Amino acid sequence: MYYSANRSAAANYGNLDATSRVAAASPHELVSILFEQLLLRLDRAKRSLDRGDMAAMLQSRARASDILNALEESLDFDNGGEIATALAIVYREASNRIDSASGSEAGDKLVSAREMIAEIAEAWAEIGKVSQAA
Repeated sequence: MYYSANRSAAANYGNLDATSRVAAASPHELVSILFEQLLLRLDRAKRSLDRGDMAAMLQSRARASDILNALEESLDFDNGGEIATALAIVYREASNRIDSASGSEAGDKLVSAREMIAEIAEAWAEIGKVSQAA
C-alpha cells in the first residue's frame, strides 16, 4: 500500500513536469520531447518483454506507436521535401517493427526500431544545439 501511494505521487509529479515542459516548449523542443518519450516507451517495452510482462510491453508498444504517428503527422511535406519523405519512410518502418514485435523476434524488433529512432533523435538534438548557438 505504501509503495502504491508513492508510485502514484511520482506518476503525478512526472505528468505535471511533462505538462510544464510542453507548455513552455518551442516547436523544436516539442519534437525533442516526443523523441525522448518515444525512446522511453521503447525501453519500457523491451524491459517489460524481458521480464515477461506482456501487458506492460503491449501498452508501451502502443504508446510508442502513437508517438510515431504524431511525429509522422507533424511532417511538413510541402516545405520539408525529400527530408520529410525520408523521415516518413523511417517512421513507418520503425512503426512496422514495433507493431510486429512478437514471438521470439520481439526483442530484436524493438531494439532495431529504437536504434532507428535514436539516430534521428540525436541528429535533431544537434540541430537544436546549432540553432541555439546561432
